[in-house]
Amino acid sequence: MSHNETGELIRVAIVDDHKVLVDALMLIIQTNQDMTVVATGGNCRECIELVQRTRPQVLLLDVMLPDGNGIDLVASLKDISPETNVLILTSLNDETTLMRAMQTGASGFASKGRNLAEVLQSIRKTAAGEIAIPTGLLLGLLNRTPRDENAKTRSQDTITQREREILTLLARGKSVDEIAALLTISPLTVRTHIRNLLQKMGVKSRLQAVTCALKSGLIESLV
Repeated sequence: MSHNETGELIRVAIVDDHKVLVDALMLIIQTNQDMTVVATGGNCRECIELVQRTRPQVLLLDVMLPDGNGIDLVASLKDISPETNVLILTSLNDETTLMRAMQTGASGFASKGRNLAEVLQSIRKTAAGEIAIPTGLLLGLLNRTPRDENAKTRSQDTITQREREILTLLARGKSVDEIAALLTISPLTVRTHIRNLLQKMGVKSRLQAVTCALKSGLIESLV
């Protein structure tokens, strides 16, 4: 049985106003032994309430909800429940939406148009703290992120060379274990560096960190 790093079930919440999709996602999630659905909702109001009440490990969040845009909720949801990783449900060819989500604190994306088994893979990556987005798409989006010479991440001067190396590897889609192997350090040390980075940069997710780092010139182009 494959569980998350704590050995517990991955606790998933789903917010989407399409009941057929919610039911399909619930069915496939509940048939997997390493995850469970703890709550569902269909609008922004319900989303805020269920995150406050259940504090899921992974939130599958639709973009277009009846009472607002799901992406506009991400920052406040992370404030309510910092341990909740937000996975945006969207089409992976909607570049504008993807770019906005990257900058708000979302952990990644799950495509509605793909096999539901791929959504499960994204949930597991998100629960493990990884960036849940295909590497090729991530690199393409990051390389189209406009450089802002005036941008400066919070406490940028205190970020170490090792932390920059880890940021670059995260941006290239590397997992914690892969980074640990490449830098010959332990996965625990990598996670400690990442936690320090998020705090120094004042961001809420690894995806947001690499986006801000590229925009501000903290790491170089990933072409």
